Amino acid sequence: MKNKRFLLLNVCILLFITILITGCMENEKKNNGQTEEPDIYLTVTYDDYFANYTLEYIESLDSYSGTGGKIKTKLLPDTVEINDLHEYTGVCITTILDEISNLPDNYLIKITASDGWSSNYTKNETLGYVDVYNETGNIIQNETAVMILAYKEEGSYYSEIDPDNEIGPFRVAFVGNNVITSSSLWTKMVIAIKIISEQ
Repeated sequence: MKNKRFLLLNVCILLFITILITGCMENEKKNNGQTEEPDIYLTVTYDDYFANYTLEYIESLDSYSGTGGKIKTKLLPDTVEINDLHEYTGVCITTILDEISNLPDNYLIKITASDGWSSNYTKNETLGYVDVYNETGNIIQNETAVMILAYKEEGSYYSEIDPDNEIGPFRVAFVGNNVITSSSLWTKMVIAIKIISEQ
């Protein structure tokens, strides 16, 4: 019985010392100005402009929610294959671009994914001027969508529904009121946006 109490006492003392040392190390880091760096999820560049964004900062920008789905346009007109419509929440690409004071009049943006895949979007596409389809695979005239950088799908963060980062942390989505757009426009695992001036 005495041995058990002695062992328990030693374990408690060891635990207390560990907590004390950890706390001292954290205080020393703070005193030396070594605070934990926030996780960078997105980098935006244009000429000399360079900005790193945390998820918290992206969320602090005006958000936009809408429903959208993708259609495999390469299969048209023989086959109509549309994925389910989902609600996406994120920030409009134009909101991110508005952070750049010297944005050129005409541009395209190159969006890069964490696996190295990249997609280019024209200025008109960033403004939502893309082909919108109906459920039979036909283009709806005079219909636009909103291009967003989504961080939530059906109300859940990609970190919650996609722990292996096969979709998030961000994805390009074209949304609105149940709009359907080409799957080729949707880019997942987004980590970088580069603005390229066009003459």
